[in-house]
Amino acid sequence: MRKRDLVFVAGHQRPDTDAAVAATVLARLRRRQDRRRRYLPILLGEANRQTRWLFKQTRIKLPEIRGDIRWTVGEAMSAEIFSLPPEARLGDAMEILQQKRISMVPVADQDGRLLGVVSPRLPQNEYFFNFNVEDYLGHLLSLEDVIATFELRTLKSAKTGPAAVMPGSFRVAGGGQLSIDRGDVVMAVASTKVVREAERAGAQAIILADASREDAKLATKASRNLPVYYYSGSLLALLSSLSLAIPLRTIMSGDGVRLTADQRLDRALPSLQQSLHALPVVDADDRLVGVLSHHQALAPEKRFLILVDHFERTQTVKGVDAARIEEIVDHHRVGGIETLMPARVDCRPVGSSATIVALQFEEAGLTPTADEAKLLLGALISDTLLLTSPTTTEIDRKLAPKLAKLAGVKLKAFGRELLAQNDELADGESDQLVQKDVKAFTRGEVGFGVAQLETVDLGILTVKRARELSAALEQLRRQSGWDSATLIVTDVVRGDSRLLVVDSDADRAVHLSGGEQDERGRLCPGMVSRKKQLLPLLYERLDRYAG
Repeated sequence: MRKRDLVFVAGHQRPDTDAAVAATVLARLRRRQDRRRRYLPILLGEANRQTRWLFKQTRIKLPEIRGDIRWTVGEAMSAEIFSLPPEARLGDAMEILQQKRISMVPVADQDGRLLGVVSPRLPQNEYFFNFNVEDYLGHLLSLEDVIATFELRTLKSAKTGPAAVMPGSFRVAGGGQLSIDRGDVVMAVASTKVVREAERAGAQAIILADASREDAKLATKASRNLPVYYYSGSLLALLSSLSLAIPLRTIMSGDGVRLTADQRLDRALPSLQQSLHALPVVDADDRLVGVLSHHQALAPEKRFLILVDHFERTQTVKGVDAARIEEIVDHHRVGGIETLMPARVDCRPVGSSATIVALQFEEAGLTPTADEAKLLLGALISDTLLLTSPTTTEIDRKLAPKLAKLAGVKLKAFGRELLAQNDELADGESDQLVQKDVKAFTRGEVGFGVAQLETVDLGILTVKRARELSAALEQLRRQSGWDSATLIVTDVVRGDSRLLVVDSDADRAVHLSGGEQDERGRLCPGMVSRKKQLLPLLYERLDRYAG
């Protein structure tokens, strides 16, 4: 699946049941209609208690929470990892670099934890990738490293242990005066004289090259206790490729930048741009999970997005500016969202966005599964307060029994149980309740929020509880930078509500509430709908107050 085939389906911030269900079931419908793309529903915040309960009645999982659809490092990186252990050789790393055409190789322990990286682009590594090594024995590599890397044949081993206690350097005998220090490893053309001189000087060992194995064996006879090894190639080839035997642990860079998969890609770009090579990506335990290259990070493709249950820019997902909106499905007023390209818009005056999704099933000649029908019914009931809200249409009333039949539930019993799940008025935390279902709006110069809380009994809203909610609402107003904030507490059984209004302008608060509030807010008989009843009323009162 290509990354550009991913389409996010997102409801609004602080999602209610209708937003969560519409995103989930619409994504499932689109998958049936278009198998070439992946439709991923997301929530922009935590699901409320009612929504969690509804999804538990089905075998469908709640969508993942993701409030930002901008690219992450994890989405752009390559999860194909070509790491090596610290015991591996530089030659192993060079082979991977050449075959995979990558700029660096991560070094990780047996548990996958990142230890460092090696790269020909690093100044401290560049020399070893391109030139031979002569004077670093004991610091970068050992005789054992060379023996293992080049599969040297042992012609003579030491009788009484190593010839030298301290490792020295590699020395090349190629004619003329040979200078050998104690502990050196000598590399030379097969010669009895060189073998004898190396042993006399206290060399650690000698490697013979540029000779047949028979000639090398003849030269070995000059050794009494000096280990002698045989390399079947030329001396020049051995010298020029000696650096391939260097263990990665001795030259890796362990203090470089590391990225995490959940980082936003645009925030990781400065680090990548300053780096000479691709950067490793690790998890919380420092285990390697991927590699991000410059090519992968540059010019990421636009996101594809379907919006449901909202038309307001202030309510939508972060990253919408960098996305291509393909579709909007909503039952609210047309708000301030703009699209770069033409988009399919299905905005109908019905009781819920779930109603529109259910109608799209019918129009496509498809039938929701029992679980999908249960979700759609639950969202319809939630938004229409069991078909009692003024937003309820004849379409909703006809559709609800059909969905109940498909879901295998009794409409009224299921609806009452669903609505009861949302009643947190008595014991919920005040600051959480006012943020549970709040939407932001603007009218002229005034920015304001409207929250709604449902209950099965307005009597639960005591004077003490009303004061707590008002204080939490005022705190939310200040934090959000709004001029005003209103909470509508709705009795879903009797169909009445109480309004709590806070405002930076005390006179405007009185005007918006419709008069002086009592200690439990202002009673509004017959008001249950934020969208169809309260919001138009607030717009009208704001216009009058401004005028």
